[in-house]
Order: sequence, then C-alpha cells, then structure tokens
Amino acid sequence: MGKLQKVGFGIIALLMIAFIFMDLQISDAIYNANSVYGSIFEAIGEFPAGVIATFCTVSLILIREKKKSVKYTLGTIGYGFMLVLFSLMATMLPIKYLNGPTVLIPILSILYVIASYFIAKKISVTNKVELRQAAIVGVLTFLFVVITFNLIKMGWGRERYRHMVSEGYFEGFSLWFIRQGFTTNNEFMSFPSGHSANGAIMIWLTLIPTFIPKLKNKQVLINTCVIVWIILVAASRVVVGAHFASDVTMGATITLIIFSFLKNKYVKSFANN
Repeated sequence: MGKLQKVGFGIIALLMIAFIFMDLQISDAIYNANSVYGSIFEAIGEFPAGVIATFCTVSLILIREKKKSVKYTLGTIGYGFMLVLFSLMATMLPIKYLNGPTVLIPILSILYVIASYFIAKKISVTNKVELRQAAIVGVLTFLFVVITFNLIKMGWGRERYRHMVSEGYFEGFSLWFIRQGFTTNNEFMSFPSGHSANGAIMIWLTLIPTFIPKLKNKQVLINTCVIVWIILVAASRVVVGAHFASDVTMGATITLIIFSFLKNKYVKSFANN
C-alpha cells in the first residue's frame, strides 16, 4: 500500500471514529427529503458502475482467445449473463428513479453494449494486455462490491434516518459498529450505503491511462473528478435521509479496499513501468 493510500485510509478511520459521536447530529442538520440534489444523485449515483461493468465485460469478451471447449462455452454463457445484468443495471436505475419510460431500458442497454464494443475494439488493437488487466479489475470490483455490501446490509440491520423521521421517533438509532441483527426490510439496511459503494466504483476510471497512454498527463484531472463524484454521491444519500455519514463512508471504503487489492494484483506491473 502506497503512502497516499495509507493517508487516505487513515483519514477514513478518523472519520468513522468521529461519526460515533456525530452521526445523528449531521443527519439532523442537513436532512431534506425534497432535495433536488439528493433526488438527482439518487437516480444517477450508481449509473457509472453499471456502465463501467458493461464496458469491462464487453472488453473481456472481445479480447479472449476463441477455443472449442466446454470451459470456453461455459465462460461465454457466464459473460453473456453478466453483460445483460450490468447493461440493464446501467439503464434501469436512472429510469426507475426518474420515472422514465421503461421502453428505453432495452434500447439504452443495447446502445451501451454497442458503444463499449467499438471503444474496446479500437483500444485492443494497440493495448490489448493493458485493457484486459483493467477490465478484470473492473468486473471483479463490481461483483465483489455488490455482494459484500448487500451481505453486510442484511446482517447489520441498521435503521435508516428517513424511517425514523416517518415514524416520529429516534429510539431505533444505533451506532454504526453495533450490529442489530439480520433483516430483509429495506428500511433497516442503512449500513453500509449501496449507492456510495457503487458510486465509488468510479475509482476504476483512474486506470484509463494504463490502456490509453495519451491520457497519462490527465491523471490528476481524472483523480479529481473521481473524488468529487464519490463525495457528491455519498453526501446526497445523507441529505435525503437514506443513510448516515458513517454508512456512506463505509460504503465507499468497501469499494476502495476491494479496488486497491485488485489493482495491486492485476495492474501492479503497469503501475511500476
């Protein structure tokens, strides 16, 4: 782990300690159920994750070696399933939250796949290996993140701030590190934030210069845009009362940890070049 990463995770640790004492107060101060900002990012906050996962899956399908074997056939089926799942996620969530026409879901899904194919095909001509490594990181990050935060959500059972507001009492408030028990009730799945975890998958964009070398001089700009996006998505979830500050911080942290591990495993050689 690099020095910058250590500093970042150190800051996160300090924030999680601070939220033990400030979680409820922060939500009390900024809660606004009718926030336009909150509504917008509720709709688009997870959108990039689906697009990134779609692009990475298309890339892996495009550059894999064609073989006549059972393993290859099963892999093709698996990739196909993931491609449908990821592309639909990229379209369904924004349309759901924005009350858009459902007919756009399959149309946009197909367009995302087509666009991903042409972009990946162009890149693979000169940077096939680099693209493959980044794509592996993207797909695995998405899968591990979604599985991890959903399992924790169901096992933690933390009540959402907005539910307390609607019920008119706050006796159900619990500190983030205290597990409340298993639940399937969405209003008791506050910890950690799924929106923040998926929103943080934008961190994958920092790998773009590894397979598009001409963008290496844009690394600082890319990093800045990624950080701003993660913060905006996370803060929006606290504003609308869907999560507490500790929930969104942990959600993003889960993604950053998973991404960092996978990046070091699959892209480390390029980072050192």
